[in-house]
Amino acid sequence: MDLKEYFKDGYLLVVEDMTSMRRTIKAMLKQIGLGNVVEADDGDTALRVVRTQENCLFILLDWNMPRVPGLDVVREIRSAAANQDIPLLMVTAEMGRAEIMQAAEAGVNGYIVKPFVSKTLEDKIRSVLVARAAPPEHVRLLKAGEELALRGEYEKALELFEKAKQIRESARVYVNIGETYELAGDKDKAHESYRAAIELNPLFIKGHLKSAALYEKEGNLDAALAAFKRVVEISPNNPQRFFSIGNLLLKKGDLVKAQEAYNTAVKQEAALASEIAEELLKAGKDDLAEHFFRTSLLKMNASVHVYNRLGIALRRQGKWQEAIREYETALKIDPRDAGIYFNMGKACVEGGRKEQAYQAFQRALEIDPRLTEAKNELDALNSRPAWD
Repeated sequence: MDLKEYFKDGYLLVVEDMTSMRRTIKAMLKQIGLGNVVEADDGDTALRVVRTQENCLFILLDWNMPRVPGLDVVREIRSAAANQDIPLLMVTAEMGRAEIMQAAEAGVNGYIVKPFVSKTLEDKIRSVLVARAAPPEHVRLLKAGEELALRGEYEKALELFEKAKQIRESARVYVNIGETYELAGDKDKAHESYRAAIELNPLFIKGHLKSAALYEKEGNLDAALAAFKRVVEISPNNPQRFFSIGNLLLKKGDLVKAQEAYNTAVKQEAALASEIAEELLKAGKDDLAEHFFRTSLLKMNASVHVYNRLGIALRRQGKWQEAIREYETALKIDPRDAGIYFNMGKACVEGGRKEQAYQAFQRALEIDPRLTEAKNELDALNSRPAWD
């Protein structure tokens, strides 16, 4: 296999907390002709890279990292369907039989023991890719079954999954079976299959996630929460999971615990603050939405959109003067945003400031003459004889 050809349209991710080791591995990769390398100094960074940067074609991952162990990173990566097939080579100082079994169950494609030379690394990468190109029979059956399920051929898919299970029973095959039953509308059998996956491998995150999602669809929020909490126990460093827990608690009406979960999510990933605020705004929890919009502005780069949404949260609470101040701040960033002028006009109307409202709506129309809502507001102002 030509490694240069394989990696020409993507990158290889090196995850290693030791700077010197990262540099050594990167130098080895360059020596064998692989220059498109992305580095991550911990598991959190690695997960963020895989989520946000497309075309990750291979991952070299250290087993022993202080914040997020390598095996937890593998479980997180494999929990997303889009990442099921990224080849993953574990780098470790030693590998006993128990570790090998754990790694295989988590979805590791191979391992390499330190110290090693560039030729060994090249051979290991090539062997993983060759094995991926010609996977074992049970993996081929799983792949074929997944494609059939997506096409709606559920009975044929289930037949292939059963054959795969006879060759090698695994949590993954039970999840595939559960997904197929769920697509076919048989929720009871889907639950049964997800439970089988969890019983076989309690650390298989995807089994818990699929179970949680199905419980949530059915409205069983307590069961969904229990499943999500189990996932967090297995791998506590995924902010999206705390976001999901917060949303479930919000649906249950437990605002105190929902805020605790949201705070944990934001602590791990500040960018989630505005998404959390939107969920709270939809739920009518305007004071909490205000808090998280302000958190977003504090922790992230100033955004006209966030200022605008903060203004809406403030206006819903009757804080029209504060809303106007936030709109004014937004206009310093983008003085030609018609939407901000329109919302400022609405806030002025709510505060009884007719002249200011008139000016804001007029400015909105000057910037965007197609903004009929602004014209309607101006007509309403002109037809209103007096203000209370």
